[in-house]
Amino acid sequence: MKRTIAFTAASLALLTVSASAQDAAKPIVNEGTPAPDCTLHINVDRNGDLPGYKAKWGEKEVCIPFTPTNQLVPAGSSAAEFYIDEFSDARVRAKWAQCKMDAECREKTLTAAKGFAKFEPRDNGTVDKDGMIDFDGEVDLSKIRRPSYFGQAKYSEAIAKVDPNAYLVEFTAPRDSYEREHLKLSGTIKLRGWYLKGTGIADEAGTRKRALIIMNNGGGSELTAIDDPATPPFTIDKDKYTPAKSDNLTEEPGMRHWRGFLSDLNASGFDVLITDRRGNGISGGRNGFNTAEQANDMFRELEQMDSGNGLRILGPDGKLVTGKDASKLLLDGRSAHEVPIVIGGYSRGSYATQWFMHKNFVEDCNYDLASPECKPKRGLANIKGAILYGPNSAALGYRLAGHDAVEGALRVEFNTTYYVDSGVFANVDKWPALQIVKGTWDYVEGLEGSLATYQRAKGLKDISVFLGPHILQTQSPDNMAFAGRRMVAFATAAVLGNKTVPDSADPKTLKDLVTSVPHHWELSMEKTQQ
Repeated sequence: MKRTIAFTAASLALLTVSASAQDAAKPIVNEGTPAPDCTLHINVDRNGDLPGYKAKWGEKEVCIPFTPTNQLVPAGSSAAEFYIDEFSDARVRAKWAQCKMDAECREKTLTAAKGFAKFEPRDNGTVDKDGMIDFDGEVDLSKIRRPSYFGQAKYSEAIAKVDPNAYLVEFTAPRDSYEREHLKLSGTIKLRGWYLKGTGIADEAGTRKRALIIMNNGGGSELTAIDDPATPPFTIDKDKYTPAKSDNLTEEPGMRHWRGFLSDLNASGFDVLITDRRGNGISGGRNGFNTAEQANDMFRELEQMDSGNGLRILGPDGKLVTGKDASKLLLDGRSAHEVPIVIGGYSRGSYATQWFMHKNFVEDCNYDLASPECKPKRGLANIKGAILYGPNSAALGYRLAGHDAVEGALRVEFNTTYYVDSGVFANVDKWPALQIVKGTWDYVEGLEGSLATYQRAKGLKDISVFLGPHILQTQSPDNMAFAGRRMVAFATAAVLGNKTVPDSADPKTLKDLVTSVPHHWELSMEKTQQ
């Protein structure tokens, strides 16, 4: 394909422009995709119109909105030539090199990139000092909030029920490339979180076997941050809807829904491991954006679960176990390289999940270096699938134009791999199982991209969508329950080696996917759609 994509200051201005269905003269889906047949005004998080497809809910006709594709396949090209060839590691670096030659483009791109190479202040402890720790220091694990903390009457989260089987864990990891090269930091950091023991997954004969799911928070999210239901999910000012922000009651709006997914998975029998990703929450580190390094962290955690080296565990009995005594303790003598494992993540955590799967099944590359280093795939046979919640599953081609140059700058100038490039998207067919769960107007990628990833996958697969945005705080509780059930159904099928996921939609077209949603509107849309 003739390469005609240029980067100027004008193209970078697109970084601040949201997708719109206002201009009817411009196509908003690729050729071959059913044309939208309606539009709907979306409150959170658009305050504007989006395209949609008409559907019948009983006797009522409704318009089901979705996020359109921001970058369509150019005339004379194919989807593979554009979405795969044009958004590889080599191409994002080349696009940044081209952008650097234009002073204004260089300045705007570097400014955008710096937003993903910076320290993120912790939210944990800003409302209640109980649970605040020195994340980069030596930590008394008993000071970390346990699941039972969220059982207080004002929170009443289901996660509190798992407390008798909850362990506080602390793993050891090296500093990442940005910290070493730019902040001149050395030594190690600690990754802290929860390990929730499960009862095992029952097969058709009723025999239970232990299985583990490793979950990764979204961007900047903190596992133990307070989310008080008393904080309104959104506010309205002159017809403009704004989702909830941190206040004197809530440290991170929406986190109770994420912890609800952990509760759902554990209640179904899964062991659940979740640590705050490096650079966030109760984990150490100064950079929370290197998602490929966060994938490496998951391999380190599995190794330390077996060896005990660098691992500290505080059990529900208050006993601290370290080193060799911690070896295989969490899985009661089983190896973390033998029990079936599913990897999952939300938003930025889904990027880490994608990199993990790529490193395990395709090739183990580190792109946060001036000259990328690649090794053969890790090849762990007990990795059974991945859950991507709110992902950019189809890589940079389905994001806004200009994000690829930003990613090139991050890799070259800031030693950080943030976005997933097309090499991951191109090889999703090598994964044993894939699930995508998201709101239909999730801004992170055009919904066409999510469907393209689903269609590219060859193993066990599921794509489940609902009416909502990317963020958690304004989601309908009914839709969050739906998402939790879908995760459980998929993860169970993956570890049992089943060929299908119960009640999967299996859409053939974008319209099929969009209209498969449960009949529950996101909270800011409920009254307007009654």
